[in-house]
Amino acid sequence: MKKSWFLLLAIYGAFLAIGMPDGALGVALPDIRFDVGLSRGQASAIMIVHSLSYALAAAQTSRLEKFLKLKWVTGGGIFLLLAGILGYSVSPVLAGFIVSTVALGAGMGLVDTGANAFAVDHLSAKHMNHLHCFWAMGGAISPLIMRQMIIYYDWRMGYMAIFAVQFVIAIILMTSILRGMWEKSAAKRAETGDRGDMGTVPLAPREPRQAKETVPLSPPFLGPKFQYMQIFIFFIYVAFELSVTVWTVDVLLNSPRRDVVFETAGLFPAVYLGALMAGRFIFGYVAEKFSGISVIRIGFFIAAVGLIALVFTSNIVGIAFVGFGFAPIFPCLMNETKKRFGSDVLSKLVGLQIAAAGAGAAIGSFTVGQILEHVSIDAFFPVIIAMVAVAFVFNETIERAFRKV
Repeated sequence: MKKSWFLLLAIYGAFLAIGMPDGALGVALPDIRFDVGLSRGQASAIMIVHSLSYALAAAQTSRLEKFLKLKWVTGGGIFLLLAGILGYSVSPVLAGFIVSTVALGAGMGLVDTGANAFAVDHLSAKHMNHLHCFWAMGGAISPLIMRQMIIYYDWRMGYMAIFAVQFVIAIILMTSILRGMWEKSAAKRAETGDRGDMGTVPLAPREPRQAKETVPLSPPFLGPKFQYMQIFIFFIYVAFELSVTVWTVDVLLNSPRRDVVFETAGLFPAVYLGALMAGRFIFGYVAEKFSGISVIRIGFFIAAVGLIALVFTSNIVGIAFVGFGFAPIFPCLMNETKKRFGSDVLSKLVGLQIAAAGAGAAIGSFTVGQILEHVSIDAFFPVIIAMVAVAFVFNETIERAFRKV
């Protein structure tokens, strides 16, 4: 496809955009609480509002697509995201901050669902992993931007700097939409018979059919029961992925059986997200050589090794294994959706998976926090292992059923 590189740039930019807000908020929150006058309870409530608006918007994507094409749902989402970031930088009161949070969460949900749905239907497993690598890159870059802005100016200027980056991404995305690149990609793909990399694989000539031969119009796909199981995997995956981001430092500093200073503990999130980003880049190539289910299994195994190591030690290599192992699970599971369930429910199912991910972000990290508060802070890594085991069992159950249809 002519100029497909620009469309890829737009989709990669969309993933970079949705990775930036959460990382920035983690750095800016102490200053935001002081300036806006938020208690810790109010700050937690705002995070819940963000996750719920994200999940609700993602769940409504398929309905919106009936009135607007997927490209316009994604384009509208990027402008809601911009509005939320800008609102953070200028809102002087709590009410404005909450409204901005709703806009930001909804925008991220729409962009995430739209970009994932397009990528699942048009791009290869390599691109799916690299796209989610760019999400992790956004999450790693934005704290650095916010940190520098707070040092030299304040957190509002930090959000203005992030808004500037997002605005450039929005221009690129809208240019790809207005120039009809999304439709050209789909048309070229149908014309060439491409199976997932923007129209480069010609369709092989068909053998002549026998007169009485009957050929099924489509392969058999799994039904609603397994769709719900797949959705739940996204819920629990984001719950344990985000929980590791949010709670690891607190566990390392406050566990009576761990002797870790802040200078060391503070490196764990950076190493974790860095390994997640590197893993998605590397697994993007691995996924071209192996089946999606094989890559998912490899990811679960590597993550389990790291988590078990962290139960008994505080070695930073353990968190690197966890991040690297988690890296391919989300994108490869997303890429398996069409294979397992078919194109007819693809957009709806991707939307529900993203919605479940948003709900997992809100509910999962909160639940883990309650366990740490009321049960034991040393229960953290065993709880994460249990959650990972549940996700692994559900995925294996779905795969076993798929192989039988």
